[in-house]
Amino acid sequence: MAPAPPDKLSVLIGRAQQHDEEALAALLDAYSERLLGSVRAELGERLRQRLESQDVMQQVYLDALGSIEQFVDRGPDSFFAWLRRIAVNRICDFDRKAFQTTKRGGEVRAGDLQGGNTMGPLLDALGGTVSTPSEVVGRAERARLLQQSLDQLTEDQREVIQLRYLRQLNVAETAAKMDRTERAVRSLCVRALIRLRELLGDAV
Repeated sequence: MAPAPPDKLSVLIGRAQQHDEEALAALLDAYSERLLGSVRAELGERLRQRLESQDVMQQVYLDALGSIEQFVDRGPDSFFAWLRRIAVNRICDFDRKAFQTTKRGGEVRAGDLQGGNTMGPLLDALGGTVSTPSEVVGRAERARLLQQSLDQLTEDQREVIQLRYLRQLNVAETAAKMDRTERAVRSLCVRALIRLRELLGDAV
């Protein structure tokens, strides 16, 4: 999907900043192919062997969900530049974690960078990690609320979240399981994550 004309783009951005999930999903979908190309180029050969571009994309989308209100529209290409800046920051984080893991003698995988089992990777993606005892209790409660929220998704949305985050399949594997194109899976996953964030509210 090509980016919307400048006037429509501004309208979509304004709606997205007012928590319109359809507008935000449309924005992210419009830039997905261009952003994916940029992410692949930024990863470089070393990280590309260890980390799926699609995993970076999902983290970028989640970061965008949490900070869309801070975006300042400076022209037609500023939204892509903003997404790309988020991607570069994420790749730098992944690169640092990969380097630290390698120094300790371990092999890093995309799943290692998101951490945890069962609900862990999805909770981490939606709301970050926790460490103190009181936060662990809060995490258990968030996991319960997350399960309730998953039940409110459409069947397709629930399936894509289960495959991508609970079973930790990559986009290609998920597309094969769901008999969809990779682009369709990315778009569906974005919409599912946006819906989850809306349902969970301050719980993440």
